Amino acid sequence: MTGRPPVWAQENPGGQTIQEQSDTFSGTVIELKSDRLSVRRAIARTSVENKAFLIQPDTRVEGKLRLKARVTVRFVTNEAGEAVAMLIVVRQTTSKKP
Repeated sequence: MTGRPPVWAQENPGGQTIQEQSDTFSGTVIELKSDRLSVRRAIARTSVENKAFLIQPDTRVEGKLRLKARVTVRFVTNEAGEAVAMLIVVRQTTSKKP
């Protein structure tokens, strides 16, 4: 494995293939709408970063997506500069047992 994120291939109307580099972003869901998702991540309690993602009909969601869920989002950036979610993985929370 090279450590590079996977490349997504997409066909445009001219029949040519456009390749887009995917990135990932992990954090907590702070906003959830049918077509948009916002995620916040805190890095070592020093900096906080929020990122919004578009959700399309072909976006794959693994797990139950809800507010305050911990997620990892694989996304690509479209020509308009918006992050489009390709895959959203909801991480399981472990219950604290006494």
